[in-house]
Amino acid sequence: MERKRKILAAMDGSSQAMDAVGYISRIFPAQNTQVVLIHVSAEVPESFLDLRRDPGFRSHALYISDWAAQMKNNIEEFMGGAKKILTDAGFPSGAVNIKIRSKKVGIARDILKESYEGYDLVVAGRTGVSRIKDVMMGSVANKLVGRIPHIPVVAVGGCPDSKKILIGFDGSEGAMKAVDSIGKLMGDTDCEVTLCHVIRPMGIHLGIMAFFNSEQEAEWIETNIKEIEPTLTDAENRLKNAGFSAGQISKEIFTKKLSRAALITHKAEEEGYGTIVVGRRGLTLVEEFIMGRVSTKILNMADRAAVWVV
Repeated sequence: MERKRKILAAMDGSSQAMDAVGYISRIFPAQNTQVVLIHVSAEVPESFLDLRRDPGFRSHALYISDWAAQMKNNIEEFMGGAKKILTDAGFPSGAVNIKIRSKKVGIARDILKESYEGYDLVVAGRTGVSRIKDVMMGSVANKLVGRIPHIPVVAVGGCPDSKKILIGFDGSEGAMKAVDSIGKLMGDTDCEVTLCHVIRPMGIHLGIMAFFNSEQEAEWIETNIKEIEPTLTDAENRLKNAGFSAGQISKEIFTKKLSRAALITHKAEEEGYGTIVVGRRGLTLVEEFIMGRVSTKILNMADRAAVWVV
């Protein structure tokens, strides 16, 4: 019997979290997917409630208790609404579970701990309840991407409705892991996948754009194409072996583009890709300690797509 994929969806009560549930309902097969909706609540600090010992503050503490009870009711209603989105999409009721927990260490760290319980990926809304403090990307989503290295983390922006998947592919180990992850989790779907490779100008690596002539630049591009083509073919074959048909897979190589992240993000927006997939690290590990620069830029730029970081 084929093992069902298991998804952990981080819920904070925001509209973007609900949109993330909608994304799950549209892209994953209902009959072969289990979803756990988790909410980690930040309780009112005990030191604050202890002020009820002060007669002058007693009435205010009672208001705080009432507020906490109302928040509990609100999140239970919210979680019920999220589950209904999935069941209305065909997910069996028994395949959608709700977990509401009080914070033990920290919201992101508590979700991190839960993620080791046999899940295949974690999904979160790109922005949370507070859009003011989360200028570039939701604080919880950002922490989850940085702290969960063992399974893909998906940051959902907007309401992506397309089943077109764009994989930013640089031939690195991280990029190949991204391919394998999509094969494992999406190989039984009708999604279309594009492997996108970007060759930047020769001079950009030295910071001297006008140093090389046109012939040297052309040789650079030709050499890079010859080097990446076998790896692209390997990635394509892995997707086929995972269940994708040849008609569901395409490959594209772009040249003379200054920004890989901008190219990938623009292509996704212009051509209707709902999902962008990037490796956690690129070819050069020293570029950034936790994540590659391209992955970070795409996360911050692609605010209307679901970005998978593998």
